Amino acid sequence: MKLLNKVIIVTGATSGIGSASAKLFASEGAKIIATGRNIKRGETLIEYIKSQGGEATFVQADMAVDSDMDKVVDKAIKKYGRIDALFNNAGISISRTLEDFDEESWDKLLDTNLKAPFKLVQKVMPHLVKTKGNILNTGSVAAFKPTPASYGYGPSKSGLINLTKVAAYNYASKGVRVNALCPGMTLTPILESVPKENLEKLQSTIPMGRLGKPEEMAKTALFLISDDASYITGQAIIVDGGFTL
Repeated sequence: MKLLNKVIIVTGATSGIGSASAKLFASEGAKIIATGRNIKRGETLIEYIKSQGGEATFVQADMAVDSDMDKVVDKAIKKYGRIDALFNNAGISISRTLEDFDEESWDKLLDTNLKAPFKLVQKVMPHLVKTKGNILNTGSVAAFKPTPASYGYGPSKSGLINLTKVAAYNYASKGVRVNALCPGMTLTPILESVPKENLEKLQSTIPMGRLGKPEEMAKTALFLISDDASYITGQAIIVDGGFTL
């Protein structure tokens, strides 16, 4: 097992890439602290993991709320006494034209996709220094290639990738790795905010001719968060079916 007895926090774990990753990590022996806003989906996730012989705990939390972040970290420490990895996966997308993109949407995107991951990195890093652990942030191909109506979303993910590199540079000497997983267009609820005509146009530009699956992203996340990637840090790994070629 690649993650035997590792304590891993997975944010945004109630759907999409977060859910697929939490399940896969647990199947590889990790003890999962899963977070999300939806209690019902969270409980369903935990029931599934336990039914497969895994170990997981759900903490209802909004990663844009500072006290909720503290609640998640405290839960991991009180239950297990350690944190080995953080999968900083929670995020949102808002797609609008430049003319319709308002300041409230900008603030919401930056607060959720950049400020919240930064603060969680701050809170978890002291624990990861002790365990020589690692962080995986969920970026996006939108940070590398412009997509229709991605004002706010693309910049937020570009910032997150830069945050990844800065943290990796500063904590490599302390034994902590920090990387980013950058999914292409993937069959997750976040695509619901993308207008159908835009989505169809984008899909037609993917050389592999299809959208990605959450399970495919989870397999890359497993590699990056495991010791198989022990000499990889500060990298933004793109998994996009060739979209950014």
